[in-house]
Amino acid sequence: MKKVFMLAALVAALASCQSKQANNVAEMDVIVADSAGIEDITEIYRGTLPAADGPGIDYILTLNEEIQGKDTLFTIDMIYLDAQGPGKNVAFKTKGKQQKIHKTVKKQPKKAVKLTPNTGEAPIYFLVVNDTTLRMVNDSLMEVTTDTSYDIVRVDDKKK
Repeated sequence: MKKVFMLAALVAALASCQSKQANNVAEMDVIVADSAGIEDITEIYRGTLPAADGPGIDYILTLNEEIQGKDTLFTIDMIYLDAQGPGKNVAFKTKGKQQKIHKTVKKQPKKAVKLTPNTGEAPIYFLVVNDTTLRMVNDSLMEVTTDTSYDIVRVDDKKK
């Protein structure tokens, strides 16, 4: 992703130095083509998970797909519902590195996503339940055994 932004910055710098309008149009097409690919490699998951002191926490998790075998970045928006009283939510945004992991749990192979915040906070783990669902789990990839859902589901962000 950094390469795409570096390319876009380089092309923009070159475009500003060029005096011919035809060259600028051609270079702008390159930026648009590269930017279009970013949307294709992004997955967005949403869901409301339980909270200890409120009705829940809305999660919006944005994962960038693995690029050329390398792990990429994530962004997670957490909105603590009614954190400061009814209708008064508190929002936090965390960014960092995502990593795909594989473990055997109770003799069953499991796939998960490990989210390591840039802030140095403890990693967050989401088990891959299926193609559209992630479930928050602990660092051993063990699921919480309650009736409460810890699932977030993939959404089609283009429908917004």
